[in-house]
Amino acid sequence: MIRKKDIKLNKNTKYDLNQKDIIIAIEEARKELQACRDYFELVNEPVLVDYAIYKEAAAKSRYIYLLEEAKKLNIKVDGFNIYTNKEKVD
Repeated sequence: MIRKKDIKLNKNTKYDLNQKDIIIAIEEARKELQACRDYFELVNEPVLVDYAIYKEAAAKSRYIYLLEEAKKLNIKVDGFNIYTNKEKVD
C-alpha cells in the first residue's frame, strides 16, 4: 500500500472552527476511501467483494459531500493542499 502525505495547511492562515472541522473530516474521509480501495484489492470471496464495493461507494459519497460542504465555506482542496479564497496554501 502506498501512503500519501496528509493535507497541508498554511500556518499563517487562521481557520475558523467550522473550516478546521471540515478539513479534518475531509482528511479522514480520504483515508477511509483509500482503506476501502485497499480492502477491495485484498478480498476474493464474492460476498466480500460486494461488501467492498458498497463500502467504497459509501465512502466516496461521504468524501464528495464533505468537498461540497468545504466549497460552501470557501475552502478548496487541490490534491493534498488547502486553499481559501484569499491565498494558495503550500
